[in-house]
Amino acid sequence: CARRLCPAAAGVAGESGLKDLDFAYFTAGLGGSGAVNLLITNLGFGEPVPLYSDGKYAPQMIAGGGSRPVSFFIEEGDAAFNLVGEREVWPWPFPEAATVAGHLRISGNSSTGMGTAPEIWNTILVALVGLVPRGLWRERWFSESMAWFSLPLVWVTDKFVSETHAIRVEATASDGRRCVAVQTHQSFRSCVAQSSAEFALDLLERRRRRTEEGAPWKPGVWLPEELADDAAWRPKLLHRLSSTPGTVSCEFRTL
Repeated sequence: CARRLCPAAAGVAGESGLKDLDFAYFTAGLGGSGAVNLLITNLGFGEPVPLYSDGKYAPQMIAGGGSRPVSFFIEEGDAAFNLVGEREVWPWPFPEAATVAGHLRISGNSSTGMGTAPEIWNTILVALVGLVPRGLWRERWFSESMAWFSLPLVWVTDKFVSETHAIRVEATASDGRRCVAVQTHQSFRSCVAQSSAEFALDLLERRRRRTEEGAPWKPGVWLPEELADDAAWRPKLLHRLSSTPGTVSCEFRTL
């Protein structure tokens, strides 16, 4: 989205033409992945959300602190609308709110949030975060105890909720133009695992091109947004990530 709006994104701060970024996620049904996802979520409530404000890094202690509605679809009636629709999300410390914002040198704000189903879980989590001190969430013994305590309840409710995963990213240019991207998937577990594998396959393919074709490439540890800097390689990487098995929809819209 950022590249569609502002090809010069990642230039000088404030001159890239990109203003705001929003990342929103929806996950329903742990799919048998156990307490680890609950533990990670709980620990995150004690950490600052790594946001940008007015083009500067400004982390805030707002994880789980209030919700907002997000439309996980491009238009009513599409596959994403029928599968997910509109959901409530609450802030959580996803690193991309800072790493992507910093890499693209946005001049405005970044935001991030996640939500789950049924809706009662969102209400309970927001209420708990408001009652329990932040420092206690950072204590592994507390967050792990909460994860194991809630696991049977989550397991029961998952029997009535289909496993689903959705991502919505919105980029806003300084002139007000917006680009929205929405991807929905049948399985959180499969989506995460296969996407990780696709990044690894992409790196291996780039190494092969360097060996066989002399294409420029430097091995190392890369953030996803860094891998997408290569304009010639970006469409192939995007195709990999938007067509993993179980993908229901993947659409972009410039507004």
